[in-house]
Amino acid sequence: MEKKLWPDRPKGLSERSYRKYMAKQKKITIEETDYTLQSVSPKWYYDLNDRCGMTGGKKNTAGYIDELLKNVVVEPAEVRTQGLNYFNEIDDGIFISEMLVKQVESFLRGGR
Repeated sequence: MEKKLWPDRPKGLSERSYRKYMAKQKKITIEETDYTLQSVSPKWYYDLNDRCGMTGGKKNTAGYIDELLKNVVVEPAEVRTQGLNYFNEIDDGIFISEMLVKQVESFLRGGR
């Protein structure tokens, strides 16, 4: 029997708490800003894709990106708390947020 990388989450433990103990992290740099990414469970990621219509139906791209950033980017704290709104105040906010989302999705899918 294969060993699971992500054991079943105990019922009393929240998703965020579960990630604290099970998650892998990666540091990246985009336009001179350092970001720390932290993995999420596969179930959470697929549920997010379904909720935001990324797998079919009406897409909610801004909602998808916002929730993805808030749950995967742990540093800087402003991105973790503000999500996509953080990039509204930055020059080249669209470009940087797109680069960050590409890095996040690659990280979650196993790209190193």
